[in-house]
Amino acid sequence: MRGLRGLAWRGLRARPLRTVLTSAGVALGVAVLYAGLATNAGIDASIERTVDILVGRADVRVATFGEAGLSDETLAIIDSTDSVAVAAPAIERRTYLGIDVLAPGDELPAPVTVVGIDPDRELRVHDLPLAIGAMLERPDEPSALISATLARQDALVVGSTIEIQGPGEPGEYRVIGILLDDGPWSGASGRAVIVPIDVLREVFPDIGFTRIDIAIEDDASAATVTASLQDTLLTEPYVLSSPRDIAASMRASTGDFAATTALISAVALFAGAFLIFNTLSMTVTERLRELGLLRAAGASRGQITSFILVQAMAIGIAGSIVGVTLGAVLAALMAGWVRNVGNVPLGAAVTTPYGVVVAIALGIVVTLAAALEPARRAGRIAPVEALKARLELPTARRARLRWLIGVFALVGIAGLFLWPRGAGEAALVRALAVYAVLLVAALAIPFVLPAIVRVAGVPFLVLTRLEERLARAALLRDRSRAALTVGALTIGLGMMVALGGVAQHARAAASAWIADVVPGELVVTSIFPRALDEGLDELLSDLDGVASVSPVATFDLAVAGVRFDGAAMVGADLSTDGRLRFVAGDRDAALAALDAGGAVIVPAGVAARDGLVPDDIIIVTAADGSALELRVAGIAERTLPGREGEALLVGWADAERLGVVGADAFAIRYEPTATAEQRDAVAVEARTVALEPVGLGEIQGAIGQALDRIFGLFDVLALIAIIVASLGIVNTLTMNVLERVREIGILRAAGMTRRQVWRTVVVEAGVTGLVGAITGVVVGVVVGALMVVLGGGTLQLAVAVPWGTVALALVLGVALAMLAAAYPARLASRLSIVRAVASE
Repeated sequence: MRGLRGLAWRGLRARPLRTVLTSAGVALGVAVLYAGLATNAGIDASIERTVDILVGRADVRVATFGEAGLSDETLAIIDSTDSVAVAAPAIERRTYLGIDVLAPGDELPAPVTVVGIDPDRELRVHDLPLAIGAMLERPDEPSALISATLARQDALVVGSTIEIQGPGEPGEYRVIGILLDDGPWSGASGRAVIVPIDVLREVFPDIGFTRIDIAIEDDASAATVTASLQDTLLTEPYVLSSPRDIAASMRASTGDFAATTALISAVALFAGAFLIFNTLSMTVTERLRELGLLRAAGASRGQITSFILVQAMAIGIAGSIVGVTLGAVLAALMAGWVRNVGNVPLGAAVTTPYGVVVAIALGIVVTLAAALEPARRAGRIAPVEALKARLELPTARRARLRWLIGVFALVGIAGLFLWPRGAGEAALVRALAVYAVLLVAALAIPFVLPAIVRVAGVPFLVLTRLEERLARAALLRDRSRAALTVGALTIGLGMMVALGGVAQHARAAASAWIADVVPGELVVTSIFPRALDEGLDELLSDLDGVASVSPVATFDLAVAGVRFDGAAMVGADLSTDGRLRFVAGDRDAALAALDAGGAVIVPAGVAARDGLVPDDIIIVTAADGSALELRVAGIAERTLPGREGEALLVGWADAERLGVVGADAFAIRYEPTATAEQRDAVAVEARTVALEPVGLGEIQGAIGQALDRIFGLFDVLALIAIIVASLGIVNTLTMNVLERVREIGILRAAGMTRRQVWRTVVVEAGVTGLVGAITGVVVGVVVGALMVVLGGGTLQLAVAVPWGTVALALVLGVALAMLAAAYPARLASRLSIVRAVASE
């Protein structure tokens, strides 16, 4: 037994290139797996860190649903509730620092998030570590703490004076401290100001608290306090949540990203399994006589089987260890590239002992699973049979198909155990459906291979007729082996095409959202609600070249205690501008009902999810706590995007009853004859009243850039699976050359040149790559459509072919395959004629 182990090690050293390539395939597969684990661990850590910063030592958060906020009476009720140790209120608003009137052509400064706190209460719930300066002490002192980013960007120091703009009197504050970091409220910009709540109310009068964080007594139950609050709080719109609820919401926003990463990791691992199987099958074929002699000399079947498994174990261990190292680098690059997933800032990837152990263990297990079939066949070699012939091909084909199903199932089961938190049932169903399609495609390849090979050989037939025929015959000689090689390439390219289709759908859906819903060509936004009686719409409407100005507000809706995204719009403006496509209900009547009041337009996705149809009644909570009945006037194909989905559209009369105090944006439609100078003048005038102009094209471009970052990352991960498949092509072609030594010698003796032999192997690789690309494109289009439909997309957009990605897949498949043929082609062209003819 010990001698056979030494022989196994010598076998690996005898073929160093093959061993290195196979180990590299394992390493790349494990690298993608570990990068996914480390990135998802980083997301979890970011969520925990964000929740800890946001909630601090609070056990319950009461947050407002409306612009008016929570009242002083609500705070008093919370203070008087049994087991409440402290209730810390806060007001949070976005605004500007130190501007009164902008000169024409001036750019708006970067906004800040201003937070008003009660210093005594807040510090009992949240930590606000300072880098320098002093903490706020009294609720009425005109002092401020600022974030580190704001201090750096605006060159502010302790002692500087800042002016906060708002609907009331501008407030002047002296900076008395700079936070150690950017604090829990600064968002992506990092610009935050914390001031006492009483003085902030002079700048933002007549508004309530944005949230109240509650810390309960040590011996009390959060569930008991929550139940008590639900019974005693006023009827104004609010939502109760715990730190666990906030974390679950954040995980849900990152679920699709984590699920797609997990799916691609499984694909990369499976591509590595193809490579391992082919490598060890080559070992069995090459050493058939040697293994037969060992059997004849008394080696047992178990010893021969262990001979192959020892080689697999060595490859698996080496590849997995290298893979974890590569995965750590890849995870760091992923975190730096994506930066944010959903509403969660993605910090550094987290390396955990659990992730390292799981990645290495799974890499070794998949390697051994891929080696079981070659090892089993090696152990069953009959000494006499092995000395005269190789295994019967049909038997080998059936064995390989069994292996394919087994390893696919193993990787799938491992994926279920490693399924990321936050990825819901819908994402799991989508991943399993995609995985099943890939398995069916891999199993079907042997049956369709001859037909596709003939098609793929046509481009090469034009240039190299003789070499194409020889290459095609060699490729079809062992259909099972060729199918395994093509299968790995198909899966990798298929995922790339599928992700291209999903990305195309996401971009089209995002563009359609903007183009189909916004009643204008320019959107001017405000960082805080602007009351309609300010006259901003009239000011903009009077400008030359402007046809109409339509106010838009986005807000939260409470429907039967569940949060929905809401938006206030003018139905007449939507009707005039031809916006909104309805799938149910009369469009003109629905838009008129929106302005009349008592009506709501529901997006198709929400209607399908909740079973809503026209004339159904939705009961929402108004700002005064009363119930407001809204009739479903129509169902639109899509509406404005909100924080978590598409918004329910209401008219402005109903929006004011729901607590909306003003517009977040104004959509401007130009006259058809408006000149470029007039359009520029509109943008300049908007900035002078603190409105930021953004064209629809800019909005679509920003959305497209964000999507490109995410899907670009997924494409890179899929590319790694394709590279692993290309390493398999090296092994397959090398194996074909070694099995055809005598045939190549005879062809050389008959007059075939070294260059023709070289071209034959390269053409064989090119045909293999094109076959994989063709099947990968077909499978990718199907998988992409499946992912879109299961993700809630429309069938019309789902069947749109991503032609750019398809072209890339075709070129990439052929190019990588022909590049992989460099070594086998060189090996074949240098064979000695005399030795080749004498070979058995």
